[in-house]
Amino acid sequence: MKWNIFRATRRNEPKDELQIIIDKIEKFAPKKHLPEREMYYYHYRQVRQYLKPLISLLTYISEGTLKKENDGEFEENLFVKLKNFYDINDKLSFEEALRDNSLMGKFIELFKIFYNDKTKTMANILEYFNKQE
Repeated sequence: MKWNIFRATRRNEPKDELQIIIDKIEKFAPKKHLPEREMYYYHYRQVRQYLKPLISLLTYISEGTLKKENDGEFEENLFVKLKNFYDINDKLSFEEALRDNSLMGKFIELFKIFYNDKTKTMANILEYFNKQE
């Protein structure tokens, strides 16, 4: 028997704001990546300091299917939201965040687990950001 230990709500509990956003994401996100989304994002609901940036990030992701037509602007805003989530103490500037291989890897992984987009590479993302400067 497989138990999903990251499942946050029970059937009869009222849904909070975060669970409503997660439910919206789960309508379009690839089912095969649900365990990764739960492990890398959804479980942060339990850590108070991450709750506000998590809600901001997931809200933006949940609206992403509508915004994805304008890839460049969407990617830039999404990267800022991801940076705010992982850099909770705001130690990195935007330029430093772009050079952070770990954060860039998480950004590329985010596209895979939320949108099933495996076309993003560090090179093409950095190319877009360099054009913006």
